[in-house]
Amino acid sequence: MKRLLQDLRYGVRSLVRSWRFTLAASLTLALGIGANAAIFSVIESVLLKPWPFRDPARLILAYQRQSNGASNVFSTQDLLDWKQQSKLLAKMGAHVSWEFNLSSAGAPPERIAGGRVSADLLPVLGVEPMLGRVFSAQEDIVGAGNFVVLSNVLWKDRYGANAGIVGSAIQLDGVPYTVVGIMPAGFLGVDGQELLWTPLQLQRNGGVGASSTVHWLGGYLRLSDGMSLKQARAELDGIAARLHREDATGDAGFGVDLQTLSDAYTGNVRPALLMLLGCVGFVLLIACANVANLLLARGAARRREMAIRTALGATPVRIVRQLLTESVLLAGAAGAAGVAIAFIVLRGMLALHPPQVPRMQQAGIDSGVLAYTLLISLGVGILFGLVPALVSARASVNDSLRDKGTAAERGFGAHRSVLVTAETALACLLLIGTGLALHSLWALRSVELGFVPQHVLVFRVAAPSSLAGEQVPEFYRQVSERVRTIPGVQAAAIARNLPLSGTDPSMPIVTEGKTPAAAAGGTVTRYRAVGDGYFRTLQIPILQGRGFDEHDTASAPPVAIVSQSLARQYWPGENPIGKQLKPKFSGSAWCAVVGVAADVRHWGADVDIEPTAYYPYTQVPATIRPLLEANMGVAVRSNLRQDDLVRAIQAQVAGIDKNVPVYQVKTMDSMVSDAASLRRFDLSLLGAFSLLALVLAALGVYAVMAYSVTQRTREIGIRIALGASAQDVQRLILAQGARFGLLGSVIGVVGAFALRKVMVTVVYGISANDPVILSLVPVVMVGVVLIACYLPARRAMQIDPIVALRSE
Repeated sequence: MKRLLQDLRYGVRSLVRSWRFTLAASLTLALGIGANAAIFSVIESVLLKPWPFRDPARLILAYQRQSNGASNVFSTQDLLDWKQQSKLLAKMGAHVSWEFNLSSAGAPPERIAGGRVSADLLPVLGVEPMLGRVFSAQEDIVGAGNFVVLSNVLWKDRYGANAGIVGSAIQLDGVPYTVVGIMPAGFLGVDGQELLWTPLQLQRNGGVGASSTVHWLGGYLRLSDGMSLKQARAELDGIAARLHREDATGDAGFGVDLQTLSDAYTGNVRPALLMLLGCVGFVLLIACANVANLLLARGAARRREMAIRTALGATPVRIVRQLLTESVLLAGAAGAAGVAIAFIVLRGMLALHPPQVPRMQQAGIDSGVLAYTLLISLGVGILFGLVPALVSARASVNDSLRDKGTAAERGFGAHRSVLVTAETALACLLLIGTGLALHSLWALRSVELGFVPQHVLVFRVAAPSSLAGEQVPEFYRQVSERVRTIPGVQAAAIARNLPLSGTDPSMPIVTEGKTPAAAAGGTVTRYRAVGDGYFRTLQIPILQGRGFDEHDTASAPPVAIVSQSLARQYWPGENPIGKQLKPKFSGSAWCAVVGVAADVRHWGADVDIEPTAYYPYTQVPATIRPLLEANMGVAVRSNLRQDDLVRAIQAQVAGIDKNVPVYQVKTMDSMVSDAASLRRFDLSLLGAFSLLALVLAALGVYAVMAYSVTQRTREIGIRIALGASAQDVQRLILAQGARFGLLGSVIGVVGAFALRKVMVTVVYGISANDPVILSLVPVVMVGVVLIACYLPARRAMQIDPIVALRSE
């Protein structure tokens, strides 16, 4: 301990004496450490932080596996059937996101995000209510009444944390619901955004989503102690095989897929976050290489000091320990500064927060991030300090004491050349990733969405629950008609879900006298319920036939419009107009195809097109109407100012029912932007880290070349004395730097090929081995290296041979 304290005191004094070196090295390291800490804080929040449920590692999401291998949520009948067939699924909880109109005396109506859940769900999640209780099995039966459990947030914000609310009634969709419990703080449902929950009250025949082909329910189960996910899959696959043997006409591919909670909610963002962590790891390695270069130069200057210490009895181990102590102290100072940098970087990341990344808004500099920062600070302190310490410890005592450090300086120079080549390669690799991401984002701009988002405002509205039957579509018809009367509105249309706003049920269709070759079991299509004027409002081209109009009412013959891809699949080379199709769910009718619409990228430019069939919402069968028409989106095309248009829309809706709120108001341009926000987020961070890596690499090259010019002063003086021109000297130095750039670029390109599977996460519409990027980035890299060599080369050109040779 005494020797350690001596090393610490000496190390502090040494770093303070060389304050310029200490400042430069610590700031260089702080940039790398701060970037790593900021990215880790996001990864900790999104990927590592436990979910607010009991033993979340054993909480599993269940999906229905279809014959084509795709996974889907459950239909009501399939979920009830599987709960009966399997002991594992007997207590499976069911959930569907839902929205409610919450109203109370003296307060405007408010649209609240919530969920409809089975009585098993909250016990499966393992979350106990703070007040009251959760739903009983008797309350989860049709006709049992209306009950609700409130979140802690809603209880405090809306009801002032009044414990007396339990047992009282609140108004949801104009109907009284009895409050039976209050959930604890921090619990906001399975998606982290729900404020209240009501019972599903499922039934096999009738009710919401009763059709066996309407998939709408998420399933959640908890694995028992000792059961692995693999064992659970094997049990369910065995049941599926037995069911098929009992009914050979059934679907042989039918079964249940299981997925961990973490994979279900973060699987799509995990590759991008881990890629960013790898990027900042490269930046930190480049920073370490720069500091190691500084330490090598400092070690060359201190070789006489180390030789004297060795002559006085210091062992190589003692010298290595002293130098490592100094490097760890330097890294500790950099870590402290890195925390401040991480805080700033994190604020910027949260400002760019893409909505696709769950729980990112909870990221912060907490104890876990501080521990991670301390760990990497200690690690890099040893990493960048070990090689310079070993080189210093092995330096020749005799040569150093006689000031003949040529051999030692060659050793220092060789190590520095390796380090600068490595950091050039890493910077080139990051630049390739940035180039691919930028090219990919540019490619997305040219992708046709299939609709025109400019000058379109969208909002959602929900019909009052007091309406039933044909009153529901009539309510939405009045909304669209009133909105169209607003001066300055060019067009308006209703749809269950507009592009980029959510999904619609998927279900197979059958066609009269036609079986598609691509899918013997029937193609699964999206069932999109839309109003008249939908295609005109969004400017979706009608390629054949017509769009829907006011004559497509409930009493008119059922009609449908198919997307171009669906028409091509079912009627290749034929005219689809007049053909008959039928969705495969109970209560559906044969529909005549009256039009073919252009394909629409419903989820964004980087998501594949889905075969789609459009139906008039006025003709939605009663079996699925409650599921589709609980709330609807409205698109309004207008050149009016957004604030003026929103006020006019609110006034028109209030004229129909003052208790119906207008909510989720946004422009379609912003929705298009949000759809690409994850890619822009990745590109912004990757570009920033690549630029930082490029600057650090350029500084590293500059430092090595400046050191090389200093060490080669006599050689350059001799060359000039023998007739070499200033341009010859400049070419000599630039050629040496170009070798660093070329070798590093080659290694970087090879690394890009090796990591092409990782590169795929940042590209769309181009190859991860894009020849344009792979050829352009090395040129840029060599150019930056030559710029970094320019100042040392100019200094070499100005060397006076008489001064350089005077000491000979």
